[in-house]
Amino acid sequence: MGEDLSNKTLAILLAVSVVISLGGLIVFLTSGGEQLTGAAISPTAIARINITARASINWTVYTIDWGTGFVNETAQYCLLNSEGENNAANCSNFTTVTQGLRLENDGNRRVSVNLSSNVTPAEFIGGTDPWFQWKINNSETDACGDVGPGITCTPNASLPNFYDAYYTVSTAAIEICPCFFFGNDNDTMDVNLQVKVPSDSYTGEREATLTAIATVI
Repeated sequence: MGEDLSNKTLAILLAVSVVISLGGLIVFLTSGGEQLTGAAISPTAIARINITARASINWTVYTIDWGTGFVNETAQYCLLNSEGENNAANCSNFTTVTQGLRLENDGNRRVSVNLSSNVTPAEFIGGTDPWFQWKINNSETDACGDVGPGITCTPNASLPNFYDAYYTVSTAAIEICPCFFFGNDNDTMDVNLQVKVPSDSYTGEREATLTAIATVI
């Protein structure tokens, strides 16, 4: 080879240098004839990144408010839920609600989810046979699944029974989703609520708090 490298040769060596810096060490060997000679000052190149595992769930819809109303004097109770139930024959002035609470897995790990209420139906509503119930729905398909062997998750394999009907809330934390996925198209679920307000219920503003806790699986 001549002592001076042509512009074309320099361009080729620059391209090789870029490949080495991005992808690692590349060694050129020839079986005969000319060889590229010389040792790199640093024989290896490294690309490094540290991605943090983040378990996080977030209420993106965090309030249900039926407003102010009362049980009609001819009725024994008024039934309200977050799926549009508001019986005009029994309920007066309450706001119709058509959206439940919405929970999103906004982290990058699958988690199990436990849910609890700070009050019982009797503490929240009072009166004769009050109801305070929840029902869980996948607002995105396959958001919640079941945990199988080897900590694998199967979407909708055997969801808890309160996915198909309303059940009384629990003041003890209970698992509502064994495996909550985190993909952009399967990471949200709705917690719909239902109350039965008896004619002899408490009066005034009543409030309940639901707490969701995530655990990495």
